[in-house]
Amino acid sequence: MPSSIFSKTFDEIGLRALLASPTDVYVIILQRSIRLLVYGQSAIVLTAFLKESSLSDFQMGLFMTLTLLGDAAASLVLTVYADRLGRARVLVGGSLLMVASGLVFASSQTYVVLLIAAVVGVITPSGNEIGPFRPIEESIIAQLTPTEDRSTVFAWYFTLTGLALALGNLSGGWLTRVLQYRFGWTSMAAYRVMFLLYSTAGLLNSCLAMSLSRNVEVQRAQRPQSAEEEEGLFEMEGEDRDEEPKEVSKAALGLSRETKKKVWLLSTLFGLDNFSGGLVPVTIIVYFFTTKFHIDEGTLGNTFFTTSLVAAISNIVASSLARRFGNVKTMAFTHLPSAILLALIPLPSQFQVARAILLAVFCTTKMDIAPRTAFVSSYVHAEERTAVMGIINVVKIFAQSLGPTVTGLLATNGRIWASFVIAGVLQAVYDLAMLYFFLRVAEVS
Repeated sequence: MPSSIFSKTFDEIGLRALLASPTDVYVIILQRSIRLLVYGQSAIVLTAFLKESSLSDFQMGLFMTLTLLGDAAASLVLTVYADRLGRARVLVGGSLLMVASGLVFASSQTYVVLLIAAVVGVITPSGNEIGPFRPIEESIIAQLTPTEDRSTVFAWYFTLTGLALALGNLSGGWLTRVLQYRFGWTSMAAYRVMFLLYSTAGLLNSCLAMSLSRNVEVQRAQRPQSAEEEEGLFEMEGEDRDEEPKEVSKAALGLSRETKKKVWLLSTLFGLDNFSGGLVPVTIIVYFFTTKFHIDEGTLGNTFFTTSLVAAISNIVASSLARRFGNVKTMAFTHLPSAILLALIPLPSQFQVARAILLAVFCTTKMDIAPRTAFVSSYVHAEERTAVMGIINVVKIFAQSLGPTVTGLLATNGRIWASFVIAGVLQAVYDLAMLYFFLRVAEVS
């Protein structure tokens, strides 16, 4: 009986599927964990570093916007051609850009120099994934994982890397505090240590990318495996496709007409979601809590360690829900409560209450990621998957890049609270739109 319960639990949380994955999947997860560790560290100190460098609120917002635009441009080029250039090679190149950006931030305070390094290289203003890494890694995992296990493996991919992000938030805040108050370092010297760690992580990841096998590269003969790969743009999730895949003419970027229609719809919806997220990235939330409640880096590190930890663990719950209710329903119904709560964060006048609401937001805000990734990877043809994920990623980054400038303008006028309200409303619209388009059959002209 105990062994039966253990076995069911093992299957329920998806560990059996994860352990059955090839070595390359583990290497990908380790790479992203290292990246998110230093992303979490840099997110805690980035706004303080820029403020220490005498940047205004508007300049910081513009800086984050231009950084994301640079990342979007690099991501578009690299992901569209990743299958031809070699996925492992692109991952190596992106990691080396991290090395260069970290070294510049560790050695300069000049606005233009920092901006160029952030735009050309890879510096995250959001505390989360940017650049070409994620779409390529997701495409590799989708290729190496059976269709029925994708949402589960993706859930563990986001869970384990989310735990690394949480550790980064915690270590970034407390390491900065220890260096300043125990060893007497200046705040700027402590911030620069974080960027040196950023460079070190990029160097380590470049070595890991070189260790990937040839199995991670695109398999040209591979055809769609999933029953979710519908012929029409709006067909319901889970409808079987009995016909053999048709030969389709390729257009620009190597995508078929059918796929281009899907990309338009998905890009519009995900762009809306990411624009709202760009209004309140982690760096902006850190800045809001710092200015309103005068909280130190150590307390903020604890706070975002907790939120990232909760968000990471929630992915396992999302995986279980997706197996029962489907990817689309799980995406929408878990994300909607967090959107409503996000709009309420500016209301409390006490830090403890605001922190409690923030924690509640993170209980479900990341639960849509794994089912969404599994859905998209099955919604398009396998040989087009990397390009599609790359294009959608670019749209998401571009949409997200507009948010910080808007928030910067609102902050300049003393209305930074409005960014939380706007973001919450837009995310709720996105959730309802996902339900409308993918749970109903719509007529297409």
